[in-house]
Amino acid sequence: MNEVIIIGGGVAAFSAALFAARRGLSVLVLGKDIGGQANFTDVIENYPGLPRVGGNELVESIKKQALGFGAKFETAEVSKIRKAPGGNFIVFAYGKQYKSQSIILAFGKTPKDLDVPGEEEFKGKGIVYCGICDGPLFKNKIVAVVGVGDLAIEEALFCAKFAKRVFLLSKTDKIMGHPALVKAISKKSNIEILQFVRVEEIKGRSEVESLKLLDLKTNKPKHLPINGILVELGYVVKSEFVAGLVKLDQNSQIIVNPDQSTSCEGIFAAGDATNRPYKQATISAGEGAAAGLAAFDWLMRQRSGQGLTSDWTQIKKVKIKK
Repeated sequence: MNEVIIIGGGVAAFSAALFAARRGLSVLVLGKDIGGQANFTDVIENYPGLPRVGGNELVESIKKQALGFGAKFETAEVSKIRKAPGGNFIVFAYGKQYKSQSIILAFGKTPKDLDVPGEEEFKGKGIVYCGICDGPLFKNKIVAVVGVGDLAIEEALFCAKFAKRVFLLSKTDKIMGHPALVKAISKKSNIEILQFVRVEEIKGRSEVESLKLLDLKTNKPKHLPINGILVELGYVVKSEFVAGLVKLDQNSQIIVNPDQSTSCEGIFAAGDATNRPYKQATISAGEGAAAGLAAFDWLMRQRSGQGLTSDWTQIKKVKIKK
């Protein structure tokens, strides 16, 4: 029986594991992979205290800290969580069952893909899904932005601060978005709108080098040399497996309280899978830490009626009566 099972393999998951394990809880992290969204980010430049760090390198570092305090990790994709008699939880993954007294959901969000040839091959090698995270990587380079609505326009405007040239691709003759944003686009000399085009293939050798486009008016192929492509088609939270367990919002995001607790007693959530508006690695780390402490506090109250008295005492091991 675990005291905490954490579902996910990114910054939020291992930050939660670090803080829960440091409080002496038995912690098991179940993740389909290690890194999560960070795997698609070669360089993170906005994580406090680390001017420049690889996404996977950051997650591995937090994971190492968490394991150092006794947390355990297993590669597994969770398919179902069931509440068991007595208030515990049963987690189903890869044909196995895991029991836990509490759960932290930290499985993140998934960006919508273009679903074209070359996309899987060049993820993290010129293809990015977050302009705020990765826009500075395109400094003095040529980048294409593929997306819809205000989000795509905002990403193009942000990338234009760094890139030599930005191509904003559109399947029609208009860019749909807020008038103020459309006007801002027209004033940017390094942003060019390519009308009536659709991405057919992403090409390159070790990194993205060009796009194969289809001219939707002539039905003829076009070649666009670029150094990178930003995909902004929105994100999805694959939370179907907890839909009957915790409350979700209209975007399938997990609704959390200020202490990262959910609508289900004993289940907490952190990171990009929650309904918090900002999706950044440093925010996920903070939420993960809070979820780890909240799970500890909740378990303490269940057993002794007394919770966490402070979050700054240097407690490395806490013995809790079973």
